Amino acid sequence: MEFEGKKIAYLHGRLGPHIMHGRLAKSLNATFHIIDEYKKWNDGVYSKVYIIYAWIYNAFAFKKPRLYDFYLVSGPHFSPILMKIFRLKKSQKLIVHLGDETMYFLYSKWYGKLMQKTLKILLNKYDYLLCEGQMAADLAKLNGITTPSFTTYLGVPNERHEVLLKLTPSLENNTFITISSGPSGWRTYYKGLDLMINAFSQAFKTDSSIKFTIVGKWDKYLQEKLMKNLSKECKSAISFVGHTKEIDKYLAEASFYFHTARGDAFPTVVLEAMAAGLIPIVSEWTGSKEVVQKLRDDLIVNLDVNEISSKLLMLSASTMTARKEISIKAKKISNKYTEDFALRHYQKVIKQIIDQSTTSN
Repeated sequence: MEFEGKKIAYLHGRLGPHIMHGRLAKSLNATFHIIDEYKKWNDGVYSKVYIIYAWIYNAFAFKKPRLYDFYLVSGPHFSPILMKIFRLKKSQKLIVHLGDETMYFLYSKWYGKLMQKTLKILLNKYDYLLCEGQMAADLAKLNGITTPSFTTYLGVPNERHEVLLKLTPSLENNTFITISSGPSGWRTYYKGLDLMINAFSQAFKTDSSIKFTIVGKWDKYLQEKLMKNLSKECKSAISFVGHTKEIDKYLAEASFYFHTARGDAFPTVVLEAMAAGLIPIVSEWTGSKEVVQKLRDDLIVNLDVNEISSKLLMLSASTMTARKEISIKAKKISNKYTEDFALRHYQKVIKQIIDQSTTSN
Protein backbone atom coordinates (compact mmCIF):
# COMPACT_ATOMS: atom_id res chain seq x y z
CA MET A 1 0.00 0.00 0.00
CA GLU A 2 1.13 3.54 -0.73
CA PHE A 3 0.58 7.18 0.21
CA GLU A 4 1.02 9.74 -2.55
CA GLY A 5 2.63 6.99 -4.61
CA LYS A 6 5.27 6.26 -1.94
CA LYS A 7 5.79 3.20 0.25
CA ILE A 8 6.32 4.04 3.91
CA ALA A 9 7.63 1.88 6.76
CA TYR A 10 6.72 2.85 10.33
CA LEU A 11 9.26 1.82 12.98
CA HIS A 12 7.93 1.95 16.54
CA GLY A 13 8.74 0.71 20.05
CA ARG A 14 8.12 -2.85 21.22
CA LEU A 15 5.25 -1.89 23.51
CA GLY A 16 3.46 -0.43 20.51
CA PRO A 17 2.89 3.18 19.45
CA HIS A 18 0.75 5.76 21.24
CA ILE A 19 -2.82 5.24 19.99
CA MET A 20 -2.77 8.44 17.93
CA HIS A 21 0.76 7.89 16.61
CA GLY A 22 -0.43 4.54 15.34
CA ARG A 23 -3.48 6.05 13.68
CA LEU A 24 -1.38 8.77 12.06
CA ALA A 25 0.94 6.15 10.56
CA LYS A 26 -2.01 4.01 9.50
CA SER A 27 -3.49 7.00 7.64
CA LEU A 28 -0.35 6.93 5.46
CA ASN A 29 -0.92 3.24 4.67
CA ALA A 30 2.43 2.62 6.36
CA THR A 31 3.73 -0.87 7.06
CA PHE A 32 4.38 -1.31 10.80
CA HIS A 33 7.68 -2.72 12.09
CA ILE A 34 8.96 -3.05 15.67
CA ILE A 35 12.22 -1.13 16.09
CA ASP A 36 13.94 -4.19 17.61
CA GLU A 37 12.16 -6.74 15.45
CA TYR A 38 15.18 -9.04 15.13
CA LYS A 39 17.08 -8.58 18.40
CA LYS A 40 15.18 -7.36 21.47
CA TRP A 41 16.44 -4.41 23.48
CA ASN A 42 13.45 -2.06 23.72
CA ASP A 43 11.44 -4.01 26.30
CA GLY A 44 13.60 -4.13 29.40
CA VAL A 45 16.92 -3.41 31.09
CA TYR A 46 20.04 -4.56 29.22
CA SER A 47 23.74 -3.76 29.35
CA LYS A 48 25.02 -0.90 27.19
CA VAL A 49 27.21 -3.32 25.23
CA TYR A 50 24.24 -5.57 24.45
CA ILE A 51 22.05 -2.61 23.41
CA ILE A 52 24.68 -1.31 20.97
CA TYR A 53 25.05 -4.84 19.59
CA ALA A 54 21.24 -5.08 19.20
CA TRP A 55 21.13 -1.73 17.39
CA ILE A 56 23.69 -2.93 14.86
CA TYR A 57 22.08 -6.36 14.51
CA ASN A 58 18.63 -4.91 13.80
CA ALA A 59 20.04 -2.49 11.22
CA PHE A 60 21.59 -5.28 9.20
CA ALA A 61 18.87 -7.89 9.80
CA PHE A 62 16.02 -5.74 8.47
CA LYS A 63 14.58 -7.54 5.45
CA LYS A 64 14.29 -5.87 2.05
CA PRO A 65 15.35 -2.40 3.26
CA ARG A 66 15.09 -0.92 -0.24
CA LEU A 67 11.41 -1.79 -0.50
CA TYR A 68 10.35 1.51 1.07
CA ASP A 69 10.68 5.10 -0.10
CA PHE A 70 10.41 6.55 3.42
CA TYR A 71 11.08 5.31 6.91
CA LEU A 72 8.94 6.99 9.57
CA VAL A 73 10.66 6.42 12.93
CA SER A 74 9.00 6.94 16.32
CA GLY A 75 11.78 8.55 18.36
CA PRO A 76 15.50 9.14 17.68
CA HIS A 77 16.63 5.54 17.15
CA PHE A 78 20.12 4.57 16.00
CA SER A 79 19.40 1.48 13.86
CA PRO A 80 17.70 3.42 11.01
CA ILE A 81 20.77 5.66 10.74
CA LEU A 82 22.99 2.61 10.29
CA MET A 83 20.59 1.37 7.64
CA LYS A 84 20.79 4.72 5.89
CA ILE A 85 24.59 4.66 5.86
CA PHE A 86 25.13 1.06 4.82
CA ARG A 87 21.96 -0.31 3.21
CA LEU A 88 19.68 2.38 1.76
CA LYS A 89 19.75 4.29 -1.50
CA LYS A 90 20.28 8.03 -1.44
CA SER A 91 16.69 8.57 -2.60
CA GLN A 92 15.30 6.76 0.46
CA LYS A 93 14.58 9.15 3.32
CA LEU A 94 14.33 8.89 7.10
CA ILE A 95 11.70 10.86 9.02
CA VAL A 96 11.91 10.94 12.82
CA HIS A 97 8.75 11.75 14.78
CA LEU A 98 9.46 13.38 18.14
CA GLY A 99 6.52 13.35 20.51
CA ASP A 100 8.34 12.88 23.78
CA GLU A 101 10.73 14.58 26.19
CA THR A 102 13.81 14.52 23.94
CA MET A 103 13.86 18.15 22.86
CA TYR A 104 13.31 19.57 26.35
CA PHE A 105 15.81 17.22 27.96
CA LEU A 106 18.40 18.33 25.40
CA TYR A 107 17.57 21.99 26.07
CA SER A 108 17.72 21.62 29.87
CA LYS A 109 20.90 19.51 29.63
CA TRP A 110 19.25 16.63 31.47
CA TYR A 111 21.44 14.16 29.58
CA GLY A 112 25.14 13.69 30.22
CA LYS A 113 27.63 15.39 27.89
CA LEU A 114 28.20 12.26 25.77
CA MET A 115 24.48 11.61 25.37
CA GLN A 116 23.84 15.28 24.56
CA LYS A 117 26.40 15.19 21.78
CA THR A 118 25.29 11.79 20.48
CA LEU A 119 21.62 12.76 20.30
CA LYS A 120 22.33 15.97 18.40
CA ILE A 121 24.49 14.11 15.89
CA LEU A 122 21.80 11.45 15.55
CA LEU A 123 18.97 13.94 14.98
CA ASN A 124 21.01 15.79 12.38
CA LYS A 125 21.54 12.53 10.47
CA TYR A 126 17.81 12.13 9.83
CA ASP A 127 16.43 13.69 6.66
CA TYR A 128 13.29 15.22 8.18
CA LEU A 129 12.10 15.97 11.69
CA LEU A 130 8.47 15.93 12.82
CA CYS A 131 8.01 18.00 15.98
CA GLU A 132 4.84 17.36 17.94
CA GLY A 133 3.50 20.80 18.79
CA GLN A 134 5.04 24.24 18.46
CA MET A 135 7.05 23.95 21.69
CA ALA A 136 9.03 20.98 20.33
CA ALA A 137 9.59 22.82 17.03
CA ASP A 138 10.92 25.88 18.87
CA LEU A 139 13.19 23.72 21.02
CA ALA A 140 14.62 22.02 17.91
CA LYS A 141 15.91 25.40 16.76
CA LEU A 142 17.21 26.31 20.21
CA ASN A 143 19.05 22.98 20.35
CA GLY A 144 20.80 23.70 17.05
CA ILE A 145 19.16 20.85 15.13
CA THR A 146 19.64 21.61 11.43
CA THR A 147 17.45 18.81 10.04
CA PRO A 148 14.47 20.31 8.14
CA SER A 149 11.60 20.26 10.66
CA PHE A 150 7.82 20.29 10.42
CA THR A 151 5.23 20.80 13.16
CA THR A 152 2.55 18.15 13.66
CA TYR A 153 -0.28 17.76 16.15
CA LEU A 154 -2.22 15.10 17.97
CA GLY A 155 -5.94 15.07 18.57
CA VAL A 156 -8.38 13.28 20.83
CA PRO A 157 -9.61 10.03 19.20
CA ASN A 158 -13.05 10.64 17.72
CA GLU A 159 -14.82 8.02 19.80
CA ARG A 160 -13.21 9.36 22.97
CA HIS A 161 -14.02 13.00 22.19
CA GLU A 162 -17.73 12.23 21.82
CA VAL A 163 -17.82 10.64 25.27
CA LEU A 164 -15.86 13.44 26.95
CA LEU A 165 -18.06 16.20 25.56
CA LYS A 166 -21.01 14.62 27.37
CA LEU A 167 -19.26 14.72 30.76
CA THR A 168 -20.12 17.41 33.28
CA PRO A 169 -17.34 18.24 35.76
CA SER A 170 -18.10 18.93 39.43
CA LEU A 171 -17.24 22.61 39.27
CA GLU A 172 -18.47 23.16 42.81
CA ASN A 173 -15.58 21.03 44.10
CA ASN A 174 -12.01 22.21 44.65
CA THR A 175 -10.63 18.97 43.24
CA PHE A 176 -7.57 18.91 41.01
CA ILE A 177 -6.72 15.85 38.92
CA THR A 178 -3.71 14.73 36.91
CA ILE A 179 -3.45 11.69 34.65
CA SER A 180 -0.02 10.21 33.92
CA SER A 181 2.10 7.19 34.71
CA GLY A 182 5.66 6.55 35.85
CA PRO A 183 5.90 4.26 37.59
CA SER A 184 9.05 5.98 39.00
CA GLY A 185 12.50 7.29 38.08
CA TRP A 186 12.99 9.99 35.48
CA ARG A 187 9.30 10.00 34.54
CA THR A 188 8.55 11.47 37.98
CA TYR A 189 10.62 14.49 36.96
CA TYR A 190 9.35 14.49 33.37
CA LYS A 191 5.67 14.44 34.29
CA GLY A 192 6.30 16.97 37.08
CA LEU A 193 4.64 14.84 39.76
CA ASP A 194 7.08 16.03 42.42
CA LEU A 195 6.38 19.65 41.49
CA MET A 196 2.61 19.17 41.58
CA ILE A 197 2.61 17.48 44.99
CA ASN A 198 4.92 20.13 46.48
CA ALA A 199 2.81 22.99 45.10
CA PHE A 200 -0.42 21.34 46.24
CA SER A 201 0.88 20.75 49.76
CA GLN A 202 1.92 24.40 50.00
CA ALA A 203 -1.50 25.59 48.80
CA PHE A 204 -3.22 23.18 51.22
CA LYS A 205 -1.74 25.07 54.17
CA THR A 206 -3.88 28.06 53.13
CA ASP A 207 -6.93 26.25 51.76
CA SER A 208 -7.66 22.82 53.26
CA SER A 209 -10.72 22.35 51.03
CA ILE A 210 -8.61 21.44 48.00
CA LYS A 211 -8.09 17.82 46.95
CA PHE A 212 -5.74 16.16 44.47
CA THR A 213 -6.49 12.96 42.54
CA ILE A 214 -3.58 11.24 40.77
CA VAL A 215 -4.59 8.71 38.11
CA GLY A 216 -1.94 6.38 36.72
CA LYS A 217 0.61 3.80 37.80
CA TRP A 218 3.13 5.07 40.37
CA ASP A 219 5.22 2.82 42.60
CA LYS A 220 4.21 2.66 46.25
CA TYR A 221 7.69 3.55 47.51
CA LEU A 222 7.67 6.64 45.27
CA GLN A 223 4.30 7.75 46.62
CA GLU A 224 5.62 7.44 50.16
CA LYS A 225 8.80 9.33 49.27
CA LEU A 226 6.92 12.21 47.63
CA MET A 227 4.53 12.60 50.58
CA LYS A 228 7.00 11.83 53.37
CA ASN A 229 7.12 15.34 54.81
CA LEU A 230 3.46 16.26 54.33
CA SER A 231 1.01 16.68 57.18
CA LYS A 232 -1.44 13.89 57.92
CA GLU A 233 -4.32 16.10 56.74
CA CYS A 234 -2.59 16.92 53.44
CA LYS A 235 -1.81 13.26 52.79
CA SER A 236 -5.51 12.50 53.23
CA ALA A 237 -6.35 15.12 50.59
CA ILE A 238 -4.14 13.40 47.99
CA SER A 239 -5.43 10.21 46.36
CA PHE A 240 -3.31 7.87 44.24
CA VAL A 241 -5.96 5.78 42.48
CA GLY A 242 -3.56 3.88 40.22
CA HIS A 243 -4.26 2.58 36.73
CA THR A 244 -8.01 2.48 36.18
CA LYS A 245 -10.64 2.11 33.49
CA GLU A 246 -12.85 4.56 35.40
CA ILE A 247 -11.01 7.70 34.27
CA ASP A 248 -14.27 9.41 33.29
CA LYS A 249 -15.59 8.95 36.82
CA TYR A 250 -12.60 10.81 38.26
CA LEU A 251 -12.78 13.53 35.60
CA ALA A 252 -16.44 14.12 36.44
CA GLU A 253 -15.59 14.46 40.14
CA ALA A 254 -13.02 17.22 39.50
CA SER A 255 -13.01 20.88 38.52
CA PHE A 256 -9.38 21.43 37.50
CA TYR A 257 -6.85 19.49 35.43
CA PHE A 258 -3.25 19.78 36.72
CA HIS A 259 -0.27 19.11 34.39
CA THR A 260 2.95 20.99 35.15
CA ALA A 261 5.32 18.75 33.19
CA ARG A 262 8.93 19.28 32.25
CA GLY A 263 9.01 18.81 28.49
CA ASP A 264 5.84 16.83 27.70
CA ALA A 265 5.65 17.50 23.95
CA PHE A 266 1.91 17.65 23.27
CA PRO A 267 -0.01 15.54 25.81
CA THR A 268 -3.50 14.76 24.54
CA VAL A 269 -4.68 14.21 28.11
CA VAL A 270 -4.82 18.01 28.50
CA LEU A 271 -7.08 18.19 25.44
CA GLU A 272 -9.23 15.37 26.82
CA ALA A 273 -9.65 17.16 30.13
CA MET A 274 -10.71 20.33 28.31
CA ALA A 275 -13.22 18.31 26.25
CA ALA A 276 -14.65 17.10 29.57
CA GLY A 277 -14.99 20.73 30.67
CA LEU A 278 -12.22 20.79 33.25
CA ILE A 279 -10.20 23.96 33.78
CA PRO A 280 -6.53 23.22 32.97
CA ILE A 281 -3.41 24.52 34.65
CA VAL A 282 -0.24 23.59 32.77
CA SER A 283 3.42 24.51 32.83
CA GLU A 284 5.27 26.62 30.29
CA TRP A 285 7.07 23.38 29.30
CA THR A 286 3.93 21.39 28.54
CA GLY A 287 3.43 21.55 24.77
CA SER A 288 -0.36 21.60 24.96
CA LYS A 289 0.00 25.07 26.48
CA GLU A 290 -0.63 26.46 23.00
CA VAL A 291 -4.19 25.13 23.26
CA VAL A 292 -4.62 26.28 26.88
CA GLN A 293 -3.42 29.73 25.78
CA LYS A 294 -6.53 30.01 23.61
CA LEU A 295 -8.52 29.58 26.81
CA ARG A 296 -6.59 31.89 29.18
CA ASP A 297 -2.96 32.96 29.36
CA ASP A 298 -2.91 32.93 33.14
CA LEU A 299 -3.55 29.17 33.23
CA ILE A 300 0.05 28.62 32.10
CA VAL A 301 2.66 28.73 34.89
CA ASN A 302 6.43 28.63 35.27
CA LEU A 303 8.15 25.65 36.86
CA ASP A 304 8.09 27.32 40.24
CA VAL A 305 6.42 25.83 43.34
CA ASN A 306 5.41 29.21 44.76
CA GLU A 307 3.85 30.41 41.51
CA ILE A 308 2.00 27.14 40.96
CA SER A 309 0.76 27.10 44.55
CA SER A 310 -0.58 30.65 44.18
CA LYS A 311 -2.36 29.65 40.97
CA LEU A 312 -4.04 26.72 42.71
CA LEU A 313 -5.31 29.07 45.41
CA MET A 314 -6.53 31.55 42.80
CA LEU A 315 -8.51 28.81 41.09
CA SER A 316 -9.90 27.38 44.32
CA ALA A 317 -11.16 30.87 45.22
CA SER A 318 -12.78 31.48 41.82
CA THR A 319 -16.56 31.92 41.59
CA MET A 320 -18.95 29.36 40.12
CA THR A 321 -19.87 31.84 37.40
CA ALA A 322 -16.23 32.20 36.33
CA ARG A 323 -15.71 28.43 36.43
CA LYS A 324 -18.73 27.74 34.23
CA GLU A 325 -17.62 30.30 31.64
CA ILE A 326 -14.12 28.80 31.42
CA SER A 327 -15.47 25.24 31.36
CA ILE A 328 -17.83 25.95 28.46
CA LYS A 329 -15.07 27.69 26.51
CA ALA A 330 -12.67 24.78 27.16
CA LYS A 331 -15.12 22.35 25.57
CA LYS A 332 -15.53 24.60 22.52
CA ILE A 333 -11.77 24.94 22.01
CA SER A 334 -11.31 21.17 22.28
CA ASN A 335 -13.58 20.71 19.25
CA LYS A 336 -10.71 21.65 16.93
CA TYR A 337 -8.17 19.21 18.34
CA THR A 338 -9.77 15.96 17.29
CA GLU A 339 -8.43 12.90 15.52
CA ASP A 340 -9.78 14.16 12.18
CA PHE A 341 -7.87 17.44 12.56
CA ALA A 342 -4.65 15.60 13.47
CA LEU A 343 -4.93 13.18 10.54
CA ARG A 344 -5.58 15.93 7.98
CA HIS A 345 -2.69 18.02 9.27
CA TYR A 346 -0.32 15.05 9.40
CA GLN A 347 -1.11 13.94 5.86
CA LYS A 348 -0.59 17.50 4.63
CA VAL A 349 2.85 17.62 6.29
CA ILE A 350 3.92 14.24 4.90
CA LYS A 351 2.80 15.32 1.44
CA GLN A 352 4.98 18.43 1.79
CA ILE A 353 7.94 16.22 2.73
CA ILE A 354 7.33 13.91 -0.23
CA ASP A 355 7.10 16.88 -2.62
CA GLN A 356 10.25 18.43 -1.14
CA SER A 357 12.10 15.14 -1.35
CA THR A 358 11.07 14.58 -4.95
CA THR A 359 12.29 18.07 -5.90
CA SER A 360 15.66 17.59 -4.20
CA ASN A 361 16.40 14.14 -5.69
